[in-house]
Amino acid sequence: MNKLLSYYTSLFGTSGSEGDVRRAILNEISPYAKTKVDKLGNIIAFKKGRYEPPATVMISAHMDEVGMILTSVTEDGYIRFDTVGGIDPRTLCGKHVAIGRRKIPGVIGQAAPHLMKKSEKDSVKKTDELYIDIGARDKEDALQYVQPGDVIGFRSDYAEFGDGLVRAKALDDRAGCQILTNLIKKDLPFDTYFAFTVMEEIGCIGAGCAAFEIKPDYSIVVEGTTAADISDNKDKTSVCRVGAGPVISFMDGSTIYDRDFIKLACEAARERGIRYQMKQAVAGGNDSGRIQRTASGASALAVSVAVRYLHTVTGVASLADIDDTERLVYAVLNKMLNV
Repeated sequence: MNKLLSYYTSLFGTSGSEGDVRRAILNEISPYAKTKVDKLGNIIAFKKGRYEPPATVMISAHMDEVGMILTSVTEDGYIRFDTVGGIDPRTLCGKHVAIGRRKIPGVIGQAAPHLMKKSEKDSVKKTDELYIDIGARDKEDALQYVQPGDVIGFRSDYAEFGDGLVRAKALDDRAGCQILTNLIKKDLPFDTYFAFTVMEEIGCIGAGCAAFEIKPDYSIVVEGTTAADISDNKDKTSVCRVGAGPVISFMDGSTIYDRDFIKLACEAARERGIRYQMKQAVAGGNDSGRIQRTASGASALAVSVAVRYLHTVTGVASLADIDDTERLVYAVLNKMLNV
């Protein structure tokens, strides 16, 4: 079992409440790098390499995950909430959650189907039509355990299954956090900065501050990205496929990636015999968009892990893809030194 990935994905880190994840990462990397935490909560780590750097290089992954926030409590003791990050309400009903620092358990519910009108059964429930049941007798009882403003995270067990696959919550982007952690523990070719960022899921907020401090010439964002390779999607673009290797993007909703940097990454992959795939859609976005245009700007590259069912309670990825993404980023660093 991948113990580090299992540990990282077990932690709760809804955007703006990444403390548990931050503490775990600092515990892992502090013996290997000089670290600091900025005012927003980003971890900025500096690792000495064998040689002087050819340029200032920043590798980043975000610590936060999508989740929810408690907005109010009904007189009957049920929790009303809103989403934090991009979540499809259709994926929520029946899911287990944890609320606030005390991790109060709850279940997301809605009116029972046999009590709904036909028109209600055929419609998608909006977030404000759902509720969380924590087993409270009434509002007064509920408020002993939770308060408006409490963050809410998904509960989901880590499991390895099938042909080298893993299912867990928050693979976007705890897989990236694991990759950066492992890279920091390696013998690096040159001095390198690493940033574990906050609040990516609500607008890439932390990345801009981290980039402003580091001022990278080159940025590599290690992400989780949407794989739409399920059977219902055979006649459409799959965007990328689980098990087909690291995903390299040429453009997304916030970034046009540096063509020379992409070429270097593809060459590094071929030289090391690492399978890779190009992202087959211009969609989504990540911290690259913010890093690319901070301070005097940076050449940007995104190397991602393909994840099915992104932004739900349980994603699915390939362990080999995660390992190969780490291998590819390390190969890119070595090739940058030799170019």
